[in-house]
Amino acid sequence: MTETQISTMDFEGINESLGGFGRYQKLVFFLACWGSFMPAMVVVAMTFLGNVLNYRCAVPTCDGNTTGFNESYVEWAIPEGDQCHVRSLLNDTTDHCAEDAFSNSTVPCSEWVYDTSLFTSTTVSEFELTCDKAWLGPLAGSMYMVGMLVGAITIGDVADRFGRKIGILISVLLLGGGGILSAVSPNYIMFLLMRLFTGAGGVGLFQVTFVLAVEFVGARYRTFCGIIIEIPFALGEAMTGVLAIFIRDWRWLQVAVTAPAFLLISYMWLMPESVRWLVAQGRKDDAVKIIERAAKFNGVEVPKHLLQDQNMEIPTVDRTLGDSKVELVKDAQLNTKVKRTVLDLLKTPNMRKRSINMFFCWAVCTLVYYGLSSNSGNLGGNIFVNFIATMLIEIPSYVFTYLVLDRMGRKGTLSFVLLLGGVACFISGVIPEDISWLIVTLSLVGKFGIAAAFAIVYIYSAEIFPTEYRSVGIGACSMCARFGGIVAPFIASLAQTYRPLPLLIFGALSIVSGCLVIFLPETVGCELPQTLKESEVFGSDQSIWYFSCCGSRNKTSTHEESRVPDNQRI
Repeated sequence: MTETQISTMDFEGINESLGGFGRYQKLVFFLACWGSFMPAMVVVAMTFLGNVLNYRCAVPTCDGNTTGFNESYVEWAIPEGDQCHVRSLLNDTTDHCAEDAFSNSTVPCSEWVYDTSLFTSTTVSEFELTCDKAWLGPLAGSMYMVGMLVGAITIGDVADRFGRKIGILISVLLLGGGGILSAVSPNYIMFLLMRLFTGAGGVGLFQVTFVLAVEFVGARYRTFCGIIIEIPFALGEAMTGVLAIFIRDWRWLQVAVTAPAFLLISYMWLMPESVRWLVAQGRKDDAVKIIERAAKFNGVEVPKHLLQDQNMEIPTVDRTLGDSKVELVKDAQLNTKVKRTVLDLLKTPNMRKRSINMFFCWAVCTLVYYGLSSNSGNLGGNIFVNFIATMLIEIPSYVFTYLVLDRMGRKGTLSFVLLLGGVACFISGVIPEDISWLIVTLSLVGKFGIAAAFAIVYIYSAEIFPTEYRSVGIGACSMCARFGGIVAPFIASLAQTYRPLPLLIFGALSIVSGCLVIFLPETVGCELPQTLKESEVFGSDQSIWYFSCCGSRNKTSTHEESRVPDNQRI
């Protein structure tokens, strides 16, 4: 996150005088949770919107508008296991649907018949994404990820220039408007374009509402808030599965998961503007009014001296991270005139190894997280139960992370959950398909592990990179994560070729990443590095098997209160 030094109020002192996490801050955070819930419904919706219905060739002389998927003539008119060819008709036949009416030669299909017993319509059946066009199906998920990358950068910049509330408004219009327009798309190209817009709006809404909320929260509560806000995200994902139970047409389901976003237009009146942003814009009187309103709501008084000019840092909505919450690490010594690039991190041997390790870890976390979400429809059994369970399993993983992260350390916890998730996924990929309950259970364990890894890797990265390169480092990690997210739908689609293959890939990648994390230094209890020179020697006194704290516990308080876990999930 970028920060600038200006003359302003002591906002941290003001937060503490307001109670740190008083009633007003809780109200703002509650509103921000809906900014997490709404886009979460959209990000995983392609599991149902783009569900690959079972399909077969339409037999030209037999199939009509009233014929079903399982007709008797299918047995001899279509080669067994072939979804893209139909047998040719003999010229001298009178009964065009009889067994002896077809030859052994085949021709490519021109139309298809779909099994609508589960869904009446999906993007696959609507736009005929079959056979040679089947590869276009996963592209919708990838376009959403591209939209997230573009939206986080552009909407973050808008929020910094014109205010957080304007950023929220634009995000809502993109998310809701793009969602509605995609539901009425006459062709797949327009649908893909609208997916890009909804992705931009979704990440913008999540990002800006969280930044706005965290700016009102006392420093010692930010880690807690950074993890707790994942719970409404998981609930939003699960809600998509609930809606899909009752809405089996993709167009109406798309409306159901995106139209509610328009309710958040009310945040233009309900949400306060960022006090930090107002002061940075020279609108101190407006900032004081909001602080006084918060103090009255909390039943406290803010000492007058705290409202006087002080030298402090004003964080901006991150333009570098791609799609983050926030990372409020103090950076008082940062010389913003020096241009820093990711190449600087690759010039020294230790930081080069650690940076590449982190880049890979972020890509794996994103790929496996979204891949498992997409693959929940390929596990066998009830697709709705599997999907909802896959999303809700994230909640205990976040609680687990919060409870053990400082006790087990960053490296130990991250390596453990990656290996746990990876082994579970890999084993589920080699279990016979008829034991579906065990496959689903192990897949849930895999999702538990990767969701926990997702929460940990943001915190760990902010501590691995030196203060002066923290934004650059996490920004590069975020770019790698987006590539993982773009690839994830295509990996999940491999289940159409061989059902266990996605789980085997997810498991193998997680295991490799979990092993590589062992080579990173532990950061719990350590004085965090400020410069590249300090980072190069940081952890040199640790062996690769060192997992416990490397310093006294009282040293952790400095960085515990100054950072917020950065989340690039959406």
